[in-house]
Amino acid sequence: MNRLGLKRIGVVVVAVVLIAAAIVAPAQAAAPRYILVSGPGLQRPVLLGNWSENLAFLIGLLPAHRPTSGWRADRPRYDLALFWGVPAKPVPTDPRKASQHGWFYPAVNGRRTVVKLLISGQDFPRVATPAALRILARHGIPTRL
Repeated sequence: MNRLGLKRIGVVVVAVVLIAAAIVAPAQAAAPRYILVSGPGLQRPVLLGNWSENLAFLIGLLPAHRPTSGWRADRPRYDLALFWGVPAKPVPTDPRKASQHGWFYPAVNGRRTVVKLLISGQDFPRVATPAALRILARHGIPTRL
């Protein structure tokens, strides 16, 4: 193969890498790299460190409906510290340094489980779906009290 052919192959390879990077970057922004769950009842904070699982957790909230207008937040809850766009290392340990916060309210006294996120300054409460609850339970986070 001549030099011109090798140069064209190099240009194509670089173009493919740039296109792949452009596609992956927005996809990675679709979910936080880490979700750190903390609060009373947990011996120590629980780290959800699998990006795909964190995406599945958030996607699991999309089909969920808003809790009835009479739902109250006056019950035990866990802090959800979402870390968006952070490097893989160091792994976060301080929820105060999170990019976003939310709360997980386990089921208690007949009340449904609720996940409440703060999005653009607005509360976004959703009844937790079975898919979201399975992810939390897999990490030892109580979904019922």
